[in-house]
Amino acid sequence: MNPKIPADKTRLLLVEGKEDQEFFIQLGSHLTSTDEWPIQINQFRGTSALEDFLIAAAGHPRFGQVETIGIVRDADFNTDAFQSVQHAVRRANAELEQALPVPENPMTLAEGNKNIIVLIMPALEREGMLEDLVMDVFQNDPITTCVDAYFECIRLHGIAIHEHKLSKGRLRAFVTGKNVSDQAQGDDSEKLYLSDVFRMSWWKPEFWKHPAFDDAKAFLKQLLDD
Repeated sequence: MNPKIPADKTRLLLVEGKEDQEFFIQLGSHLTSTDEWPIQINQFRGTSALEDFLIAAAGHPRFGQVETIGIVRDADFNTDAFQSVQHAVRRANAELEQALPVPENPMTLAEGNKNIIVLIMPALEREGMLEDLVMDVFQNDPITTCVDAYFECIRLHGIAIHEHKLSKGRLRAFVTGKNVSDQAQGDDSEKLYLSDVFRMSWWKPEFWKHPAFDDAKAFLKQLLDD
């Protein structure tokens, strides 16, 4: 693991992967200028790797300048995502000289030698992934109705659908539907993944105002303002 802590960054935002990173870059750009914000985004690449990433970050020569750590992970399915983050922090603390505070609740700053705040997506009491959160923006789009009918047809033919794959599959099917419509322009048809969505010609800045993103905005605000 190779945590990055540039000399001008005092906050770390830890996310699972590339698509989460792109989401927060784009959301942050909507809220403020990310060129000057004090946040460094790092990918810890999988929920099981969070503990090791925290230990590696603590060993970085510039970890002392870090004031706050934000941790984001998917709720996923049949798991206690927030409890998993708590366990990861506790296990990391067993290896650290100076323990990190263990958050008691998501979206609430745990204060200590380094403050920690946790965001679970799409929500603490809802199973799913970042893809589900983004699809909430398009819940009234007619293409979403077609997408859900498509997957229902698959089920009716006796094909088992994995929950994780369904979340990603719904978004990709939706993107395909958008990209064959007359709304698509340029190289939209070459893009398919969540990290591409925010650069599509049909993605509108006002989508960032959707209530689905309220928690993510509040999380970023706490990370910036504490």
